[in-house]
Amino acid sequence: MPHDFDAGPAEPAGPERALTGWRLWVSSPRHLVATSAAVAVLGFLVGCLITVIFVFPPQNVASDLTRVPDMVGQMADDARSRAESAGLSYEEATGLYHHLPAGTVLAQEPLAGQMAPPASWVRVTLSLGPPQRAVPDVVGLDEDQARTVLGQAGFESELTYVDAGADVGEVVGTRPAAGTPLELPGSVRVLVSAGQRTVQVPDLVMHSLAEARVTLERLGLRLGRVDEDSASFSAPGTVIAQSPAAGREVNRASGVSVTVAITPPPLPDTAGLEEDTAAVPADTVSVPPDTTGVPPDTTGPPPDAAADNRRFDEEAGD
Repeated sequence: MPHDFDAGPAEPAGPERALTGWRLWVSSPRHLVATSAAVAVLGFLVGCLITVIFVFPPQNVASDLTRVPDMVGQMADDARSRAESAGLSYEEATGLYHHLPAGTVLAQEPLAGQMAPPASWVRVTLSLGPPQRAVPDVVGLDEDQARTVLGQAGFESELTYVDAGADVGEVVGTRPAAGTPLELPGSVRVLVSAGQRTVQVPDLVMHSLAEARVTLERLGLRLGRVDEDSASFSAPGTVIAQSPAAGREVNRASGVSVTVAITPPPLPDTAGLEEDTAAVPADTVSVPPDTTGVPPDTTGPPPDAAADNRRFDEEAGD
């Protein structure tokens, strides 16, 4: 006869048994990790599904939306036609300076390929072309000054020498002319005076040698041979003669020779020299007395008679 203590614990039956098994499975550390991972994956999949459906709906889901066409790189007229063909409104934003030709689409919003409601706006940014700047006025400057001014404005200089009546090296014009808008970076042709073909020789007399050189170079001439004259009474360094003479017509780049006054050399110092007595013999030739001279003067006062008598008495007493 069986006893009560011989029987094991009674096993739960039905729903209680299933609930007890779930609790034991969840309370296990290994099963808990697996459960958390499964929940995370399920949440990620649900999020992706919501994003695809509501944010980036496929064509079959968002059949009432329009795909934005690609307009970057197109000219403005072509971009407008593409937008209107897709049922979108076209709008141009403020342009930017760019190396692409003016009127080229640089950017668009929304981006190409995105979905947009019909008749919504598509804004594009157009190129204004390369930046432009007016050519500065450099006429009257010398070639070095002109190149500096043009370089500061963003232009490169190309020098061209032309026959002109202006001083040699002076800028007489530019191509394009001053004030003309020019794309940056750009090149400006600078017309520089090379002087006239024939030049009238200037008057250099009484000018310093430095002034004569500058005057000749300004006219397209050059300084030729320089002679010196120490016998001139002009100030040292002053031009006292020239060849060719002033007023002569000569070809450009001809040389003009000048003569310049210089300080005369100093006289030799004779203070320390001994007198040379051996070089010149002494003059020992005597000059005879002049016996043919003037007769004795008898026009003086008469002798003193009293003095003569006194002398005679003294002699008689002796």
